[in-house]
Amino acid sequence: MRERVLITGPGGRVGPYLIPLLRQNYALRLLDRKPLSPSGDDEFVEADIRDTEAVRKACKGIKALIHLAAISDEDDFRSKLLPVNIDGVYSVFEAARQANVTKVIFTSTAQTVLHYGKGNWVTPEMPARPWTIYACTKLFGEALARYYVDHYKMSILCIRLAWFQNYDSEQLRSRPEMLQEWCSPRDFAQLVRKAIESDLDFGVFFGVSNNTGRYWDISNAQKLLGYAPEDDGARYLKS
Repeated sequence: MRERVLITGPGGRVGPYLIPLLRQNYALRLLDRKPLSPSGDDEFVEADIRDTEAVRKACKGIKALIHLAAISDEDDFRSKLLPVNIDGVYSVFEAARQANVTKVIFTSTAQTVLHYGKGNWVTPEMPARPWTIYACTKLFGEALARYYVDHYKMSILCIRLAWFQNYDSEQLRSRPEMLQEWCSPRDFAQLVRKAIESDLDFGVFFGVSNNTGRYWDISNAQKLLGYAPEDDGARYLKS
């Protein structure tokens, strides 16, 4: 029997491209508010992440939880970001704690440091300089992760996902100025797998491919997780 991983928000912008890659290594349990069609040995749970009890039940028997669910690229705080990105992440972490989940992967965003300016070298240890209110909510998630690790001895790794685009994305071809920030599905999936299998209690890592001109430091992911990104935006488009 394959080890099972719970993914929240699999029907969003990232999930449809990440799930087929993770399915190669794990049995998946997909939790979303809208119905999804399971494949293979997938399991589906229709629930809202703010329903802590429903999430807790969905955590039964899992190896890890990958928290993708979020409202992204949006500055409407009270009606959109607050319910999902603040209340929702608290609900998920608390459900995982109650269910004694051994590993949580929290998807943050590289927008948490984007006010350093494009092209300037940034490490995960540098103080946050968020670009959007959305990024501020992700910083709350990172801080909450640190709290749950220290207070409840959980293991939560935070991945600051950069500009995620599928290989056939038209934006990948029409926005060359963004190629330094690209994170490919293959590289993100690898980083998530490495994070799941690691024995670290906490860490903040940039989820970005090994792009020409990349200005976010991935050395801690390479050293601590064994991350070895395979894609480069500029080279991919030339191939």
